[in-house]
Amino acid sequence: MFASILKFIRARPLLIFVGLCSANTLFVAMVGCSSKDATESGPGSQSKASPEAQEVQELALSADWYHAESCRECHESQYNDWLGSHHQLAHRRVDPERDAEAFLQGEAVDQAGRDYTLNADEGNFAINETGSELPGEIAAVIGETPIRQYLIPFPGGRFQIQGMTWDPHKKQWFNVFGDEERDTGDWGHWSQQGMNWNSNCAWCHMTDYKKNYDMRTHEYSSSWKIEGISCIQCHADMDKHVAAARSGSYAKPASPPDIKLAMDNCASCHARREELTANGFHAGESFDEHFRLVLPDLPNAYFVDGKANEEDYVFASLKMSRMGHKGVSCLDCHNPHSHETILPIEDNSLCMRCHSTGVNEAKIIDPVAHSHHPLDSVGNQCVSCHMPHRLYMQRDARRDHGFTIPDPQMTIDYDVPNACTDCHADQSVEWARDAVEKWYPNSERRTQLRDRAKTLHEYYTGESESADDVHRLLKGEENVYWRSAYLRILSAMAPGTPESLEAALSSIKSESPVERESAYRILANRNDRLGDLQRALYDPSRLVRNQAADTLSSMFNPSQTAFQEWQVYAEANADRPAGALRRAELAIAQGEYALAKQLAEQAAGFDRNNAHLLYDIAIMFARIGDVDGALRKIESAKQLDLNLGLLWFGEGLLYAEKGDTLKSIDSMKTAVQKDPNQDRWWYNLGVAYMQVGQTENAKSALSKALELNPAQAEYRQVLNGLQ
Repeated sequence: MFASILKFIRARPLLIFVGLCSANTLFVAMVGCSSKDATESGPGSQSKASPEAQEVQELALSADWYHAESCRECHESQYNDWLGSHHQLAHRRVDPERDAEAFLQGEAVDQAGRDYTLNADEGNFAINETGSELPGEIAAVIGETPIRQYLIPFPGGRFQIQGMTWDPHKKQWFNVFGDEERDTGDWGHWSQQGMNWNSNCAWCHMTDYKKNYDMRTHEYSSSWKIEGISCIQCHADMDKHVAAARSGSYAKPASPPDIKLAMDNCASCHARREELTANGFHAGESFDEHFRLVLPDLPNAYFVDGKANEEDYVFASLKMSRMGHKGVSCLDCHNPHSHETILPIEDNSLCMRCHSTGVNEAKIIDPVAHSHHPLDSVGNQCVSCHMPHRLYMQRDARRDHGFTIPDPQMTIDYDVPNACTDCHADQSVEWARDAVEKWYPNSERRTQLRDRAKTLHEYYTGESESADDVHRLLKGEENVYWRSAYLRILSAMAPGTPESLEAALSSIKSESPVERESAYRILANRNDRLGDLQRALYDPSRLVRNQAADTLSSMFNPSQTAFQEWQVYAEANADRPAGALRRAELAIAQGEYALAKQLAEQAAGFDRNNAHLLYDIAIMFARIGDVDGALRKIESAKQLDLNLGLLWFGEGLLYAEKGDTLKSIDSMKTAVQKDPNQDRWWYNLGVAYMQVGQTENAKSALSKALELNPAQAEYRQVLNGLQ
């Protein structure tokens, strides 16, 4: 099987692709071009020929129109910028000349002491962990610098990214997971779905990639035009453009380039996002029509000061920044073909392009006076303080694009990294804080950011007692991405309050689809706003329609566009646990119980060590009448985590469904022992006691429920009925 896959992949033309999983996340821009004058090209421009030229295009489309070499005929300079860039070199086939050095070492040991055997026989490279029977033959290399990762074929059309990685600078093997002990049941083990190339990496690494996942056979038949990010991934209508250029009938577009669409093209890869379509995005389209952006409402994704914590890439960081809000785009700083900055950062030339002129309302700055560091020092470089590095995959240092300010006090309060002590590692964080307070006394901006950080910290840690601070931040915020984050937080914290309803009803009128979608999350958590959600099914943005259809999926109508789009979304993501369960819900609604169970089992297989996931699957089994199957799932989950009270509560509900009240009571008693702060669990236990006539036990359990949630009238009513 593996030999046939390798034969297939090696039979394709040797072209290069870029990888975000392993390469520095830099910008790609959708840039139009001109056969007459390449220097007149601009981002977002597209070929707009006359009717006569269009007729020529129809007749002269070339089989090689999508090759980078075809673009080179007119755009030598741009081609040369791209050649040798991270975008070109971030993925390639195994090459004996390039890769022999790594594999001729014969063996390697990772940080956890695991041993690996390396082979490079006649150009066939392999890496095998000692004691493991997992495949090891390598099909391709992802990344060139600072690290190289290796792609291994698996059955079912899958390709997996081996955790063992080569550092070409230090000439060392290392594991991107460090010394973590991951086993083959974990979502994040290199052989499992969390490290599956088809689903997680390939679209941003390939040109015209189609995942082609079949949820019924659980197999991939992925396809692509070019292995790598090549010209046509970022330029629209290139088939006609090449034909017009070769025929001499190309006409320069009359309209200026659309910078927003160029940014959206960058964002399609350089953003942490959920895909709404089946690899449906193309250059020239809106990001929000195809993706849902991850924002700081997701705990751990960002630090409370706005810097990226997890691998969020850069788009959201930029858009949440003051610079992004004022209109600074990727192309203001980066050459889209080489991905390098258009001016040096070492002498602040790039930053001073705006901060010495006031462009985009930039504050005029004297770097030495502002930084309090000598002219030629690292501390005087703008990026050192405002774009600090963070290390990903052990050895891949990337600059933050949130353009935050260093504040050592946030390190003290919330353990947020700060640039001061990153450089001055020999000094205490208090020393750095005192210096910042002395240099920038009474900073209004720092006070505002600390206020936001405190609110986010309380939300992330569950310490918030009310949503008042979130509402206050929302009312004072102009940036739609931060507004959207606050709305999402309110949807989780307090969707039922009058203040949240007011905020949602105001924000569903926003011009931003991101803000509208976030506002509808609040309405989705209310029982009194069904009409608003039904109207949202006809919103002009697919992002908003998707949110509404997801909320109303129990009302699925196959003839309605929003639900058709939602089904595409569910099936496109069915190779992830949440996506598989979402599609299984639709199968239940349509009476396809066998498919629902199959998808649920596949979801469980994606992350076999996840007790919470098994609980969700157990409840799904119960809904289609397989209570015994649900109990088996609960039992499997308990073997993973005996201390998870939710499992015992779920087991209690399932025994109640079977009519075995005594077993139900036993399970629920265990549940409240493991987590005594769940008022609903105490209430259900009290009701179960009532059913077997144990009135005093019922009173005790119901009193505890009421103590935990005095506002719940139902608890008081049932308890009073026992008096």
